[in-house]
Amino acid sequence: MPKQTYLRGVLFDLDGTLLDTAPDLVHACNTAVVEAGLEPQALERLKPMISGGAKAMLRLNLQANASELNLDDLEERMLSIYRANIAVHTRFFDGMDKVLDELEARGLNWGIVTNKLSQFTDPLLQSLDLFARPGCIISGDTLPQMKPHPMPMLEACRRIGNTPDECVYIGDARRDIEAGKNAGMATLAALYGYIPADDPPQGWGADGLLNQPIDLLSWLDDVL
Repeated sequence: MPKQTYLRGVLFDLDGTLLDTAPDLVHACNTAVVEAGLEPQALERLKPMISGGAKAMLRLNLQANASELNLDDLEERMLSIYRANIAVHTRFFDGMDKVLDELEARGLNWGIVTNKLSQFTDPLLQSLDLFARPGCIISGDTLPQMKPHPMPMLEACRRIGNTPDECVYIGDARRDIEAGKNAGMATLAALYGYIPADDPPQGWGADGLLNQPIDLLSWLDDVL
């Protein structure tokens, strides 16, 4: 990729990219199914389903248990448990706090674009003292469209005061890369996130791959 001396904005997916939310999400999922009399699933087995939302996590549980319980009822219970325990074990991925400090020190704008609904995004970020820090927070219900539609990305650019070609988007799912590309911005795949085994990031068409959060700073050094 040619040097982008004009790159001024960095946008992050939330779950599996900016924050490691898997422990709290998996706890909520397994608690709901155990209450329903089913066997819980291992953290590592459920993590790749997180980008698909609560229903995707629960479907795996139901399939593993050969159960025909009502998915909507389980989802309602899971999300109730998650809401009450939203930031018990959720933390930055290793090095991400340093990355954000460095972005701000360099005068770069940064924001969040997630498909997570605002009723979960906002209290999660507030619990971690992050709500006021990013230049924008675009949740799954901020706009009528969700990723991979480009509209959330374009709205994020508008809110941080940058054009799409001045921004890079980092995510751990194919839809993240598609959303960034659809909006006309550079994209990076977070290999440290919740990657499905059957959908390797090398085939997503991202402009780069990050093995760990701190790799973003090296990528920025190369393109700026």
